[in-house]
Amino acid sequence: MMQKVKQVILFLTILNLTGINASVTSPEEGMPTGPCCQVSPAGVPGIPGNPGPYGPAGSKGDMGSPGDVGMHGAKGDKGSDGLNGERGATGEPGQKGEQGVGQPGKQGPQGLPGIAGLMGGRGVPGLVGLKGQKGDCIERTQRVAFSVARNTDIAESTSSLPFEEILFEEGTHFDLSTGTFTCNVAGIYVFMFSVLKLQGSASAYATLMKNGNAIVRGFTSGAGNYLQTGSSAVVSLQEDDRVFLNTGGNLRSNSLHYTSFSGFLLYGEN
Repeated sequence: MMQKVKQVILFLTILNLTGINASVTSPEEGMPTGPCCQVSPAGVPGIPGNPGPYGPAGSKGDMGSPGDVGMHGAKGDKGSDGLNGERGATGEPGQKGEQGVGQPGKQGPQGLPGIAGLMGGRGVPGLVGLKGQKGDCIERTQRVAFSVARNTDIAESTSSLPFEEILFEEGTHFDLSTGTFTCNVAGIYVFMFSVLKLQGSASAYATLMKNGNAIVRGFTSGAGNYLQTGSSAVVSLQEDDRVFLNTGGNLRSNSLHYTSFSGFLLYGEN
């Protein structure tokens, strides 16, 4: 509204400056009215009025032809990270990579012992050793040993078991009939004996005797079986000492010599 008032004031000012009288024309009669009926020359065109209101929208025009491709726009800012996707399927194993270069690892635990290897070949003979000092010479002047056996069974107890065969004898004379060894070289002796119990006998034993005194005994029992027993001892003897076996029960023997008696001189006293 104020803009229209300013335009009217400006128009009247221009008329006064140019000497043109203003007149008002009646819209009905088309004749001039006012104090003066003189027709004035055409006035200066008025100031264009304000644009009128928009008319009703026209119908939609035909679609224009596609425009030229526009220039690439500026690169936009990086968007925010999206949500994590679902876990994908396991892929196939890749090819073996090249061996890396790194520091050696710590030593692992000791493994289990391996299988023993094959016996190696014989080594080269060593150098000949230095000759040792000369030792004392001990002359052994006497060797005494015997070994006797039975070849048949004996079905009775004996105070001195007789034997039937001399298997070995050196440096002495063993009495087979009495089963007695008589010492002829004083010294330390080793004696051993073994007897086999007959199957029908309830028990059997053999005792090593020295001059009627028991030294050691072997004993076995069990009526249904053949059973072996025996013993051994180291005995000190003087000349004429007697050593023999005292037995009880039924004893078994044959050419395999299940029942036997042996002794030898370990070393003399001189």
